[in-house]
Amino acid sequence: MKIKSIEIDSIGGIENIEIKFNNHMNFICGPNGIGKTTLLECIAHSFSASDTHVLKRNVLKDSGSFKSIIEIDGIDQQSHIIIADFDPNRSSNISGLYLHADKLLSLKVSRTFQYQSLVSVSRDADRHSSASFQEAKFGVNTNEVKSWFVNRYLYSAHKDVLTEQQINNFELAKDSFSLLNEEFSFSKVLASSNDIMVNTPNGDIYYEYLSSGFKSCLSIIFGIIKDIEFRFKDPGINAHEFDGIILIDELELHLHPEWQAKIAKILVKVFPQAQFVAATHSPHILQGANPNEIIALASDNGKVYRRKLDGQKYGYQGWTVEEILVDVMGMSDTRTEKYYQEIDNFEQAIDSDNYLVAESAYIELDSLLHPNNNMRKLLKLELASVKGDV
Repeated sequence: MKIKSIEIDSIGGIENIEIKFNNHMNFICGPNGIGKTTLLECIAHSFSASDTHVLKRNVLKDSGSFKSIIEIDGIDQQSHIIIADFDPNRSSNISGLYLHADKLLSLKVSRTFQYQSLVSVSRDADRHSSASFQEAKFGVNTNEVKSWFVNRYLYSAHKDVLTEQQINNFELAKDSFSLLNEEFSFSKVLASSNDIMVNTPNGDIYYEYLSSGFKSCLSIIFGIIKDIEFRFKDPGINAHEFDGIILIDELELHLHPEWQAKIAKILVKVFPQAQFVAATHSPHILQGANPNEIIALASDNGKVYRRKLDGQKYGYQGWTVEEILVDVMGMSDTRTEKYYQEIDNFEQAIDSDNYLVAESAYIELDSLLHPNNNMRKLLKLELASVKGDV
């Protein structure tokens, strides 16, 4: 199952926009408040039903709507949702393609976790169709991940208890520790406390003691594997073969830039047949994007639109972070107001042959610039050109 396109009309701050999607990876970027999360929520609600308080119509319109074209088993189907309410205390009744909600996974921004004591290991949760389309609105429950992992660990020791798919999925989850960092690996589950232990260069540590970035990545991977198992029981499927849609809000959350640069490739490696739609503010994530994978949103006089980009053969893999910030993400300034103030003072002083003012501005710029910035040499040459007039 894949989403091919969506047309949004008068939802939240979006007046009207039509977006077509890549079959594998899609990164939504743009300024805060532009509508990235609204776009994700519209996709999710295309597979939901009953009432929702999440989406609201545009304040200036009487109603809003969105139409999605979804390819299901090779056939295009349409979901058409109308949102009539703006009042936060009132909900809109919706009816999307909820019978296919089991192939839509939505991960919200709450993806890190604190220590969780497991007094007992719970049975697998039932994921009826109603639970799946509720999760389309409210997101996958990552609180079940630890119990699911411990359950699979305990039963994996017994022959013919777990299905072939459950065993494969548990092995995929264990391998994920090393995918994120080759120096880390799953160690064991403590019999006395049901705690997951992770082998690190500094010895075994509790699963919850991993960095927030590591935990955020594991929440995504484990949350997807766990929910696939809960939703597809008879027959079960290998999570590696899941071919549905996975939505992720703020993919870079809690991640150091080094991990931001590789998280998308890790997800594609673990779930190669899935279609991802992820919102991000990170130029490091976009650096690894292939052509036609970036959905860059911008606004002109309050009207949100998709910016036309110039990604070529290798996408943006050879671009600098600054080039991506300006030419992809639409950021107009990449330096501080202080820098622009001093460079303006310097240029005005040079134009008026005022060496003393230019020298003062140069001293400030010298303190502002990166130690290896070649611009310092150019400024010094300009300063020397007016020194003879003093």
